[in-house]
Amino acid sequence: MKLNETDKFINHPYSKFRKIIWPDYNLFNNQDIDNLYRTDNGYLKVIKSSMKFVSIVLTMPKEISDDILLLGPFLEMQPTDKFIETLMKENNLDESLHNTIFTYYKSLPIVNSITVISTLNSILSSFLIGYNNSHICHVNFDEKKLKKIDYINRDDSEFNNEYYKKYREYLSNISNCVSIGKFDEAKEYLKLYIQLTGFFKEHSIDQIKHNLYTLNSRLESSLLKTSIPGSHVYLLYKKIEVQIKNEQNLATLEKLPYKILKKYCLLSTNYNLQSYSLTVRNAIEYINLNLNMELSLSNVSEVLDKNPSFLSNQFKKETGKTITKYIQETRIEKAINLLTTTELSIQEISETVGIHDLSWFSKLFKNIVGVSPSQYRATEFY
Repeated sequence: MKLNETDKFINHPYSKFRKIIWPDYNLFNNQDIDNLYRTDNGYLKVIKSSMKFVSIVLTMPKEISDDILLLGPFLEMQPTDKFIETLMKENNLDESLHNTIFTYYKSLPIVNSITVISTLNSILSSFLIGYNNSHICHVNFDEKKLKKIDYINRDDSEFNNEYYKKYREYLSNISNCVSIGKFDEAKEYLKLYIQLTGFFKEHSIDQIKHNLYTLNSRLESSLLKTSIPGSHVYLLYKKIEVQIKNEQNLATLEKLPYKILKKYCLLSTNYNLQSYSLTVRNAIEYINLNLNMELSLSNVSEVLDKNPSFLSNQFKKETGKTITKYIQETRIEKAINLLTTTELSIQEISETVGIHDLSWFSKLFKNIVGVSPSQYRATEFY
């Protein structure tokens, strides 16, 4: 919205709109609004209303124009039922308005205000001589009394250097902890990473999913540098990718980073061959090298010259899985690799990984991955 002169804003026909944007404004004292809009330090004002939406006010220098531009309203987070309920309670709104308000708020764009401000600063710096982009005024009407907070930004290069230093530090620490299976320690660094990057703040569900895909890729990369079989890492990566894609609940998505982290830490703990006994390492290596052969507890025990009961107990104790389960998952991991890197038919892939019953192979694949082999191949590059 473009307004000419502050009088047009003061005399805006929608009194409720004025009340929301400027609830403490004194109609008999124009100095209040002039102090808000006409500061010497800059021209951008970020206004958060008592109704939780955000508008950015852009005032032109007096020597150029008396125009006031209002960009918005927009939200900085996805509206939920809980969000609307809190909003209505804080503003003493009648419950009968819930559906109407929720419908309206769902129509508002979800925008990162920092991105908008950065873009505006770049544009204004190019077109307005002497424009000072080092000062942004944030005005918060989220509480009863006016809060005006001035943020004096440091030099961008200094800020970016500090930001990326912490960014790399947190990711490095997360990677190191995951590679040795230290979940509790990795979790603390993940919390810091989420706070630093605004993982969930001011983003739509699609953006949150993008952040989760990125986290999944980083954790996969961390384990691919270890002695853990790459096929195991890849299977976990793909299972998590499918889970992220299919999830639409915001509350569930917000819990996923820690669940994803825990799965990678468990994989590291369970499959890091350096931590296994010689017996279990030999069993894993034999299975990995002979997927196309008949594999069972009986014949693996025979090859290793171990008592089946002893091998079964030892394998489960160290890996957390039975030999049968391990064989099945390893075969499906190999199948996934062949589905994405070759043009072999599903029948040929099934036989290559040692499963000669196509129906059983398809059922096992779907149980482990969540979709059939043909569906997986078709949607791999969605």
